[in-house]
Amino acid sequence: MAKKSKEKAEKAEKPAPKPRPVVERRPKPPKGPGEPVYTLIAAVTLLAVLVGCTLLYLDYSEYSQKAPPGEKVPALPRLVDDAKAAPGG
Repeated sequence: MAKKSKEKAEKAEKPAPKPRPVVERRPKPPKGPGEPVYTLIAAVTLLAVLVGCTLLYLDYSEYSQKAPPGEKVPALPRLVDDAKAAPGG
């Protein structure tokens, strides 16, 4: 019993712990539109990319493997006679 009374006396002599300082917390920011909105935007973007790729393929497939029609390149008239041209360019 003597030990218990000494422990009680020691506890009584210890000063009380200092109170914690009050910390003001920042208010929570308002919630954004949420995850489902961004998922929908990503789905719409994927759909637009797929439609674009499909249209590009359809446009390209019109050309198939045919060679382009041959055209004659028109001859250009000479603007300067070689003999009258200034030397050195």
